[in-house]
Amino acid sequence: MILKSITLKNFRNYRSETLTFHERFNVIAGDNAQGKTNLLEAINLLCTFRPFKQVKMEELILFGEEEGRIKGEIESESGLNEVHIVLRKGGKTLKLNGKVVYNTTKFTGKFNIVTFLPSDLEIIKGTIQDRRKYIDAVISNIIPEHLRDLKLYFRALTQRNALLTHQTQVSKESIEVWNETIAEIGGRITRRRIKFIKKIEPEIKEAYRQISGLETDIQIRYKTSFTPSVGFEEDIKRELELRFSHDRKYGHTSVGPHRDQIDFAIDGKIASVFASQGEAKTLVLALKTSEIKLLTQILKRTPILILDDIASELDYKRRSFLFHLLREFNGQIFITTTVPKEILYKGEKKVFFIEAGKVQPAVLRYSPVY
Repeated sequence: MILKSITLKNFRNYRSETLTFHERFNVIAGDNAQGKTNLLEAINLLCTFRPFKQVKMEELILFGEEEGRIKGEIESESGLNEVHIVLRKGGKTLKLNGKVVYNTTKFTGKFNIVTFLPSDLEIIKGTIQDRRKYIDAVISNIIPEHLRDLKLYFRALTQRNALLTHQTQVSKESIEVWNETIAEIGGRITRRRIKFIKKIEPEIKEAYRQISGLETDIQIRYKTSFTPSVGFEEDIKRELELRFSHDRKYGHTSVGPHRDQIDFAIDGKIASVFASQGEAKTLVLALKTSEIKLLTQILKRTPILILDDIASELDYKRRSFLFHLLREFNGQIFITTTVPKEILYKGEKKVFFIEAGKVQPAVLRYSPVY
């Protein structure tokens, strides 16, 4: 998959810019707060139909303007695709090859991206919710039905919680239909998570060994909010019925995949609590390396890589591993930096210099790959 070009109009701090990219390696250089990350976010939005973080659409529009636009050409196994996104204060409109897309979940995973962001450290050191969100996002890239199930699940959860807040009216019978829906969809979500974790865990362990040079035991621990016995669907439904009084008292649902715990462990110690910054960064690198490998193996296509100022976050050893990975990777790469000499990549590449939301003429450079 290759992003051939992108046009931005009134997006973040970009007034009007068009960029044509190198099919292999693209460096986005410039000082801080000039718009480098904004450009990466536009690429991510174009390919995944969502920004890096949940924000209101008006936050993506240039201040003082009513709408923003992103348009790009993406070459995939299905041919050349034109994606056009119009951002307004009330939401966004997406067109794919000239046709309006009303349900973006149908196209989840059509264009795959793997991101390396400074905020990725939160996957390791942040909350359980951060880890659940990451795992679900990767699974959704591989199995689009997972995203649809998540949306249906949280819709049912919202309905059940709304009933629980009316303590004098709700009964076991009136809430049973939501118990069944949550149990059925929640069982599928839980099963996919556990299957994915079993698949990626050995890959992370091997990648961590390669980066650190240590025989370290890496685990992903998944603990359900219910006691597994018969089957996930039946188990969730049983626990929902048993905890009805508790849930009615507190006004929320205490059982289901939204309550399951996910933790990384390094040599038996929970990484979110005990991992050093160096260990956490190594684990993030190992995790993202494994994500690339799995996406490529399962989907039989190479994702686009986006790296936002990652080189400056790493010491020499981890930086060397990262750029070895990038040299071995045969897909398209976008990387930002404030110090171009930190980009330890020798080969053909296109360099874009960003200043105050404007792109200076790109430079094509080449030197032998080592």
